Amino acid sequence: MKKKVHRFISFLLRRIVSLLRFIYSYKTFEYVDLSLKTRIRSYWLQPIFKQCDKTVSFGKIGLIHGGECITIEEKTYFSDYIYLTTWPNLVKEKPSLMIGAYCDFGAFNHITCTNKMTIGNNVLTGKWVTISDNNHGDSSMEMLKMHPLKRPIISKGPVVIEDDVWIGDKATILSGVHIGKGAIIAANAVVTKNVPAYSVAAGNPAKIIKQPTLQRDSQA
Repeated sequence: MKKKVHRFISFLLRRIVSLLRFIYSYKTFEYVDLSLKTRIRSYWLQPIFKQCDKTVSFGKIGLIHGGECITIEEKTYFSDYIYLTTWPNLVKEKPSLMIGAYCDFGAFNHITCTNKMTIGNNVLTGKWVTISDNNHGDSSMEMLKMHPLKRPIISKGPVVIEDDVWIGDKATILSGVHIGKGAIIAANAVVTKNVPAYSVAAGNPAKIIKQPTLQRDSQA
């Protein structure tokens, strides 16, 4: 009896798959499958955060830690293997990580906060981007003589990334940095100083390679 039931179920599944193959292409079926997984994963993760809009979606997760200090606004998407962390257990004052709406974070991004970090709306990042407001110690001899894991977590200040910023692959944004609206951070750049709005920064350490020029009124 069990064998007959098993054969019937197998037959039924094959028929259903054949019908789906006839109606939809493989790419369409794959998209539907991935979309369903993303929705289920996102609904599962959203309650972890202090505040997370129901339209926020996640790919495969690398690590989420300290979600009670993280706020995410609507329609923001995190690609696969995102590392999204705050560390309230390592600092005296509770950290704050606020992420705006309509952002798109590339795969393997690492966003870590022990102080305060604000990421605006419509921010786009490539893959392997690091955004950090903290470090293990500093370069003083006292710190260098300590094992890295035993060095205290320090921060040079909050990180602010304004709206419409585009950050290229493998770029690194360090603590105390303010990136103005519409700025572009080139791939592999290491940003240690402020970047003005609508400018382009590149290099290690990053330097401004292009800035907007004020257009004079032709009738002046």
